[in-house]
Amino acid sequence: MKGLLQSSTLIPILFLALLLQPVVLFPQNPSTFSRGKNYKFINGQWFDGRRFHSETFYSVDGILTKRAPSQDTETIDLEGKYVVPPYAEAHNHNLGGGIYFNRDATEKVIRRYLADGVFYVKTPGNPVANASILREQLTNRPDSVDVSLANGVLTSKDGHPIGMTIASFKQAGATAPSVTELEGKILFVIESEGDLSAKWNRIMEGKPDFIKTILCHRENFQKRRGTESLVGYNGLDPKLLPLIVKRAHAASLRVTAHIDSAADFAAAVRADVDEIAHLPGYHFEPGTTEADYLITPDVARTAAKRGTIVVTTANIATYYAKGEELARVQAVQRKNIELLITSGVRLAVGSDDYADTSVAEAMYLKSLKVLDNREILNMWCVTSAQTTFPRRKIGYLREGYEASFVVLNGNPIEKFGNVREIKMRFKQGVPIDVTR
Repeated sequence: MKGLLQSSTLIPILFLALLLQPVVLFPQNPSTFSRGKNYKFINGQWFDGRRFHSETFYSVDGILTKRAPSQDTETIDLEGKYVVPPYAEAHNHNLGGGIYFNRDATEKVIRRYLADGVFYVKTPGNPVANASILREQLTNRPDSVDVSLANGVLTSKDGHPIGMTIASFKQAGATAPSVTELEGKILFVIESEGDLSAKWNRIMEGKPDFIKTILCHRENFQKRRGTESLVGYNGLDPKLLPLIVKRAHAASLRVTAHIDSAADFAAAVRADVDEIAHLPGYHFEPGTTEADYLITPDVARTAAKRGTIVVTTANIATYYAKGEELARVQAVQRKNIELLITSGVRLAVGSDDYADTSVAEAMYLKSLKVLDNREILNMWCVTSAQTTFPRRKIGYLREGYEASFVVLNGNPIEKFGNVREIKMRFKQGVPIDVTR
């Protein structure tokens, strides 16, 4: 987290220690948006996934159409500006964390997202207790961001994020909780098929939007469990992952897998997870080499065939490494991205950066010089939105899709920095005012 971390050993969920504080319910502010107003947008250059072309669109009851409605409309002249679908953040924890969980601070994070043109946020790890407050009071409406929540992660008794959580308490000078105290709040310990069966109903009681699982160097699973310094930084027994996926899919829930190594990546693909959180190699553990993080062509082809989506989170490498070490990490990132793209794997943009939004991740991907502007834009606007809310008509500017978009002053295909030059924002047919 930029400006917040003194040690690169703790990444953006540093404040999990604060997630166990008593939850405070806030009164619901009256909505400031108006429903039922229809618009006609003229003189806009609309992105179709490949290029921009001149179109006239209407927003009718929050839905895009090219058919003129019978009702009155307000005409908005886009003056030749460039219209793209909203950006998405496919991996962050800053809308589920306790340190921001009061109305003013949480709304500040929301406004930051809206100002950046990010309308959809996926949170693969949050306190179960915070979910209802976020859903019912602060998000998932036209004048705010929409959030998808995992409501706790499935991990082992010595798995991530236990180590990070305990370290956060110690850094704050507070008494660290036991794993038993964390159970059911931010994580569910799954050590066997019996655990999965016994705890599944409780997991479902939290109404997760998807299931988050943890793998950490599964190639050394047993050895790591016997290493004291790694207690709290391990993951599930990889044999359990297919069982979790099968049970989640039976409940119509998608599965996201946190991974660290190339072996984790392969295990997640074999288990048929829907989404992989992190490219391998954002951090080289001691005793590992480039080979431990390079995805193999056969695994990449299988991921493409199964429709596995990979969320990048590449920018967090800068918190772990500097100089020559960072250059080695970036070389692996480039190789993995190039292999996944050429194999047909869909990539999504997620930052996992508590103090920022996916804008930073998109700009970092641009800096790697392995993806062109159009590829990054589609990853960010289309794939990221669809992996966050796979059942909604978002990510494209098409007939029948939600009337949500951002209007840019310049063409981002010609100059990617134009993604920051936002002139106007619309969400579900409602103009977004970020100055309030």
